[in-house]
Amino acid sequence: MIKIAIVSPAIAIRAGMRALLSEAAQINIITEAANLDEILTTSTEVDVVVWAPVSQVDQSTLLDAFRRLEENVQPALLLVYNDPRVMEYLPQLPVRAWGLLDPESSQEELMAGIQALSEGLAVMNPAWLDQHFKRLAMDETDDDMIESLTTREMEVLQLLAYGLTNKQIAARLKISTHTVKFHISAIYNKLGTTNRVETVNLGLKKGLIVL
Repeated sequence: MIKIAIVSPAIAIRAGMRALLSEAAQINIITEAANLDEILTTSTEVDVVVWAPVSQVDQSTLLDAFRRLEENVQPALLLVYNDPRVMEYLPQLPVRAWGLLDPESSQEELMAGIQALSEGLAVMNPAWLDQHFKRLAMDETDDDMIESLTTREMEVLQLLAYGLTNKQIAARLKISTHTVKFHISAIYNKLGTTNRVETVNLGLKKGLIVL
């Protein structure tokens, strides 16, 4: 029998979770609470905490909540939340296993997730996991492109952000306008952009430009 605790500040959500999970013969709902503090500091019997927050969850919220766990209390956590980016923080938690599912998950998905977590496995929506890896790959690609900018290209990019024309950039750097055009073209190619506005916006986002 898997002992679970349902945690959510919303009474309706707790009631909905209870209705979905109480039908499973292998699940025993031993307690419910509005917040994690009521569970994490008082119960040593919970196998899986099913947490459905209604406000934003960030790294500090997670770490602060689970930092209060006793050393001998390490339940698994199933976070029912609609932002897959939070998965970046979950491996840092002092829990036995963790999972992240969409609030729209079916009864079967919730039950399967709890079963897997009780056995120490991680649980994740496959589509979200795919998005996560694609985002990591994209970030690595962006970093590679940024690192490939030469010192002169970085100077040209900075002057583009100041709104200087090709002629003004050429005068500032004491190079020809033809060379300026060459550098701008190279910057576009390396950053994957097509115009000045897009290039400057990306440069600002990546911290390449100081205004």
